[in-house]
Amino acid sequence: MNKPVQVLLADDSPTILRMFSGLLATAPDIRVIGTASDGKEAVSMVQSLRPDVVTLDVRMPRMDGIDATERIMAESPSRILVISGAVDAELSFKALQAGALEVMPKPTPGKGESLTGFGQQLIHTIRTMAEIPLALRKPFSGHPAPPPLLRSGRVNGFGLVAATGGPPALAMLLSLLPPSLPYPVFISQHVSVGFTSGLRQWLGAASPLELQVARTGMKPQPGHVYLPPDGHQLQVLTSGDLLVEPVHGFHASMGDALLSSLARAHGNRAGGAVLTGMGSDGAAGLLAIRRAGGLTFVQHPESCVVSSMPEAALRAGAAESSLSVEAMASAMRALSGAIPVAPGLRS
Repeated sequence: MNKPVQVLLADDSPTILRMFSGLLATAPDIRVIGTASDGKEAVSMVQSLRPDVVTLDVRMPRMDGIDATERIMAESPSRILVISGAVDAELSFKALQAGALEVMPKPTPGKGESLTGFGQQLIHTIRTMAEIPLALRKPFSGHPAPPPLLRSGRVNGFGLVAATGGPPALAMLLSLLPPSLPYPVFISQHVSVGFTSGLRQWLGAASPLELQVARTGMKPQPGHVYLPPDGHQLQVLTSGDLLVEPVHGFHASMGDALLSSLARAHGNRAGGAVLTGMGSDGAAGLLAIRRAGGLTFVQHPESCVVSSMPEAALRAGAAESSLSVEAMASAMRALSGAIPVAPGLRS
């Protein structure tokens, strides 16, 4: 029998700690080995207990979750799951920047169905995180020259797909793109319901581009970045308009849906990239863009927090280039925008 996943829980609410402990007790392959009531205690207990996964709230006395994450990752690296209210979404993304792997919202008080669903998601997330190899974050560096493009680099739209580790990578990538970018960018980032608004604000603070939550019927504009609303996926129609649709379950292939739609809408004027993440979402969609003659990249696996998604795209033969985040930004800066054509035509 495999050793149970050992978990340390940190929250300043005794009620929350009892709730989380009770939910995890239903999973025979997960064992809570300790609870901490503040960030300072969590740091100390991580050093002594060496858990496989740590859950942290962002607002705690003595030391908050952001500082605790920085200390843990510097002194006793562990897989950190931030569990906080949606009102603290921006702080949660700062914890991701500091080294946490995932964020998820706390359950809604008094709703039995919500608590059941939260428990299932918590168990699933901890099991998934326990499979992620521990690795030190690699610092971003400089503004390298763009890699040589194999042909004319002109796009009508560019899609980015990311999951675990994605928000910090997206923040860095978008921060390196100019507001005069001559085409729109579309993002599919796996994030818990309730955190899209915080993600938009956090990415918007890092980027000079205009970030918007997409609505069905929107006409995308150059120099704008579009995110789907909470619990939805984003697609681009052949008319060029945006379509948002609800998604269900932990394993929805939102990235494949986005990139495949760009292949259908823009053919050889589509561009796409798959960034860090667990699983294989984005590989099939990126392959669709490449088969349509568009431009395709992946984040270099060695620079990823979790390399599964880029590696899946590489195995599928979907990517022309494997790039660091900085080199990908350079390549995207070098791309030209669309030349207006009649609907349905391709160059």
